[in-house]
Amino acid sequence: MEHEIACLRLCDGISQLLLNWPGPRLLAAHAAGRAKRDLAAAFQHAAGLPEDARWSNALESLERFLDLCDNSAVANPSAMCDLRTFVEENADLLSPYAELKRAS
Repeated sequence: MEHEIACLRLCDGISQLLLNWPGPRLLAAHAAGRAKRDLAAAFQHAAGLPEDARWSNALESLERFLDLCDNSAVANPSAMCDLRTFVEENADLLSPYAELKRAS
């Protein structure tokens, strides 16, 4: 049950950011949908399995969406902070390629 609540909280944060999106939303909507789908898959199928690739995929998708938000100056600091904190707290689950990309 707590995994479902965590997933819903993260997906709600993504939705809040998308609702406050300035300008065209096609790319943002695609990135948001992918992040939500990947997070749901990770929570549903890989909960308790940190080595499962679904976690890396979910974090990378979420990070891509957040990068779009940074570039578009989306106004919702609370949702951004919550989602960034989740990514930072789970950065050890990122693939080696994603870790190198983050370091550069």
